[in-house]
Amino acid sequence: MLEQFYNWLIQLILSCTTFLKILLRSKLFAKQYKAADQAKCIIMGNAPSLASTIENNLTLLQKTPTLCVNYFPNSKYYTTVKPSYLVIVGPELWLPDMPERTIKNRTQLYNNLVEKTDWKLTIFFPYEAKKATWMIEKLAENQQISLQFFNKTPVEGLSSVNRFFYGKGWGMPRPHNVLIPSLMLTLNAGFKEIFIVGADHSWLEELTVNEKNEALLHQKHFYDEDSSKPNYMYQLGRRPRRLYEILEKFMLTFKAYFEIETYAQSIGIKIWNATPKSFIDAFERKPLPQ
Repeated sequence: MLEQFYNWLIQLILSCTTFLKILLRSKLFAKQYKAADQAKCIIMGNAPSLASTIENNLTLLQKTPTLCVNYFPNSKYYTTVKPSYLVIVGPELWLPDMPERTIKNRTQLYNNLVEKTDWKLTIFFPYEAKKATWMIEKLAENQQISLQFFNKTPVEGLSSVNRFFYGKGWGMPRPHNVLIPSLMLTLNAGFKEIFIVGADHSWLEELTVNEKNEALLHQKHFYDEDSSKPNYMYQLGRRPRRLYEILEKFMLTFKAYFEIETYAQSIGIKIWNATPKSFIDAFERKPLPQ
């Protein structure tokens, strides 16, 4: 009994701390995005399995609202699938003074968005990205693109309080992976069924430590699977993460999916994991509808 009370007290303290963070970081009166088509949505991660999923289900993807993430517009499939939504979360995609390789990749990303998007596209950014006026001005060159901003304040504490914060759009489980805000945005947009593809999450198989005690992760994407190599996992695009930091990030990511599944059930929305051999164990498995 005493242990239960102690655990409840810890969660209550976390809820209070979360509320303070929300007051300091979140936009409390921002209007949440609501989708016009509220039936199905397909979230596309950038894992290696996505290429075969697109090839085998192209017609479905073209007829269903799809959400892509990060560098998907740099791929050959961008103008074929024509996704309805794009979620960009990594601060290295708008912060100044990034490494040359990051600036090169993000410049290509924004150029592709402006030059190739000839359909309606909604791009979601965290509110802090609003400070990057250069990026907003660049995307404004294409009138087909609209921007939506969201709160990514980490939410922790009592489950019932967490669900209240989620529903208000004031925060979300710690967004250590772009799939986390993608799921929260589609849940709050009102879609009734959400399918996840391209979310292999098989990072543990690709994690090594070399003779210099450097933790390396072979992060494969569907667009660079044949050319990618083990590399550092950078923090904010600058400092390489240590092994314990990488594992902590993984743990918080997989834990967040269970919190999201609980929230989805509470609001009557079904999340399906349609990614073959995915390591995500929080969502029920189901292939894409044919």
